[in-house]
Amino acid sequence: MATIQDTRAFEQRITYIVEDYIQKLYNEDDVLAIGRRCGKITLMADAKEKIKIGNTTELHPLKELVRVGEDGKPEADYDMISEIANNWLFVD
Repeated sequence: MATIQDTRAFEQRITYIVEDYIQKLYNEDDVLAIGRRCGKITLMADAKEKIKIGNTTELHPLKELVRVGEDGKPEADYDMISEIANNWLFVD
């Protein structure tokens, strides 16, 4: 069963990827791909056509994980990131 620490660590990994995406301004078609390989969760940001999509892969367009902050600048949408992280179940 997932612990709160597992979920928060996963959420933090996604947050780092989104924040990096904002800083480097990647292609608008880039996605966050979350897939299971050998029981591990892997994260990567890349264009859809470069990702081998399997039955256990979730794709989230990175631009949908970005919002405009109060200062008018793009920032990570922490609510959306939290929603993604909380939908994953970690088992040992």
